[in-house]
Amino acid sequence: MKKICSLLFVGVILLSTVSCSDDESIAESGPITLEFDNVVGATNLQLNTTNTPYTNAKGEAYKLTWLTYYVSNVKLKKADGTVFEDPIKSDGSAGYYLVDENDAASQEITLKNVPAGDYTEVTFTIGVDASQVDQGAQTGALDPAKGLFWSWNSGYIFLAIEGVSPASTETENVFQYHVGGYKADAASSQVNNVRTITLSFNGDTAPVRAQHEPEVHLLFDVNKFFNGTGEQVTFSTNASRHSPKACETLAGNIAASFVVDHVHAN
Repeated sequence: MKKICSLLFVGVILLSTVSCSDDESIAESGPITLEFDNVVGATNLQLNTTNTPYTNAKGEAYKLTWLTYYVSNVKLKKADGTVFEDPIKSDGSAGYYLVDENDAASQEITLKNVPAGDYTEVTFTIGVDASQVDQGAQTGALDPAKGLFWSWNSGYIFLAIEGVSPASTETENVFQYHVGGYKADAASSQVNNVRTITLSFNGDTAPVRAQHEPEVHLLFDVNKFFNGTGEQVTFSTNASRHSPKACETLAGNIAASFVVDHVHAN
């Protein structure tokens, strides 16, 4: 009888230890939100305006009707140098996010179970490396029903921006830039336009704790995308691009279009 009691006592102690360990593990992680805010210079972007309120570096007026882009492979770096990587799944069910100006909820990406700590830097990819994605039916943000899948050879459109400008010679003065392409292949005129961006928090920290959710506010500036060092867009000469090769220079404008504006420690 004493042996049975002893065994029961040991079992209770072990269960308590495991339970405490689990609780401590949960307590040592928390969420963090990345908010992607689309702007035009110092102005918050508005789609489908009745006029053409924005102007590119060439002095061409325009308005936007659609803006969307894929964010993937998110990594957060702590002040001590350790890195958290957001888990991804090759069927698209995790780790891939589609930020859409038409969908406010999509502009806030919340990462859960992030190890507690003070984070000072974020890295993310604009695009989808289709070589890391299962061929066949995709789910979540990568569902072809989203209208952003070209083919397995060309991959996904990972940044789509459309609008209207009086300078455009296309039908109804529209412009359309669909940036994609995940591999370099000279024989088939394929190029790799996937871009990975690393941004510091400008001296701020995002303190992740249990029951404490900091928010990192990032800006994507449309004019920086149009006016970047890769190419300065002119709607009057080339307002429609729908292939990886045609958008190669535009992809060079992506990295400088994103900045960290501020961090809410909450």
